[in-house]
Amino acid sequence: MLKFIKKLFAKEEVQEERIELDEVNNWLDNKIKPIFENLNSNINQITSKINDEKGKVNENLKTLENAKLQNPKIPERVKTIMEGNRAAFIKKVSFFFNNTDLDYNSPNELTEKCKNIKNEIDSLGKSTARSYQVLNEFFAREAESIAINIKNIENHAKEIVNSVNDTKIMNVDKIKNSVINIQNKIKLKQQYLAELENNKNNLENNKNKKLEIENKINEIKSSDDYKNHEKLLEEKEKVKSKSNEIENALFHDFSVLEKSLKKYAKIAFENEKLILEYLNSPITALTKDTDFKISNILDSLKNAIARNEFDLDDKKKEKALAKIGELDGVYFAKTKDDYNNAKKRLDDLKLEIENNKAKNDLDNYNKELNNIKLNIENLNNNISNINIELEKINIEKLKENLQNEVNDITNAKITVL
Repeated sequence: MLKFIKKLFAKEEVQEERIELDEVNNWLDNKIKPIFENLNSNINQITSKINDEKGKVNENLKTLENAKLQNPKIPERVKTIMEGNRAAFIKKVSFFFNNTDLDYNSPNELTEKCKNIKNEIDSLGKSTARSYQVLNEFFAREAESIAINIKNIENHAKEIVNSVNDTKIMNVDKIKNSVINIQNKIKLKQQYLAELENNKNNLENNKNKKLEIENKINEIKSSDDYKNHEKLLEEKEKVKSKSNEIENALFHDFSVLEKSLKKYAKIAFENEKLILEYLNSPITALTKDTDFKISNILDSLKNAIARNEFDLDDKKKEKALAKIGELDGVYFAKTKDDYNNAKKRLDDLKLEIENNKAKNDLDNYNKELNNIKLNIENLNNNISNINIELEKINIEKLKENLQNEVNDITNAKITVL
């Protein structure tokens, strides 16, 4: 007997239903169909009550309109005020009810209309407050009947809203949107996964290319051709250093004579340009001075210094004469030959370096290697960003939320697959 009683009062266990995501909306439509039917039945009953109240309002408005004063001997001025307020009250109340429409295509539309009725009744109350107060002095019973009708309609409108809310039918559209959202998230996740796989494959290919090119670079660096390239580079630096030494030495030589030469240039007009060229860039001037005119100029300068034409003190005079003594034709010829030979060798070395196959191959491989490293960096960034986006997409959590929403409306127990 005890087991029977327990069984009698025990809640029937809801059986779990397993539903594919794409079938949820169809399943939901079938499941809520009885809920819609019951809701529509309740709504029809309540709207019928509202229509009854609207009919009663019209009757009570006619009663108010035809009501006679209990005391017809009131002053005409007061009577005029009463008639004006009665006409205004009847007009506003009639307008309100004649424009109250409860036709609907969806529960959401109906609840919005019912909420608007509440707002419109509040506005009606404010706009007729003065008229109602006046009428209450003359036709209290008739005015009160209309007020009761209005209040009843307001209560019935609230009842419709509560009926719709109790069924939670308003969440159906939200659930259907949730299904669409999950479907879109699944597609997006699949796109991300495909993109992720593609990026990983590209990354692996680029890593293999990087290793392949690094091996080729190492092969080139260990080749005889590249070793010869390095020797050429070393020789180039040595020759360049020698060329600079020659240029600096000549520049130093003319620095010693700078003051004297500048003074001499002012009196040796025919040689002024050449002298200034030597003072500005001695090595450039020497390479262009094919006849070594500078030797004759220095001989003339030597004689001028000896004649003490530049008012040099003995020490500077001695130093200048000693330097001029060093700068003879043999010195200039050797300096010019050494410098030209160094320049020619530099040009030859540059050409050899530029045409070195190992060097050119190495440059090309290094350029390709830099591009691959940039690709690898970009691919790693893409993979990182995609993983971040994938972490944001929790399909199981979205399905769990969907299940709870569906179960809450239908009192069912579903698992979305």
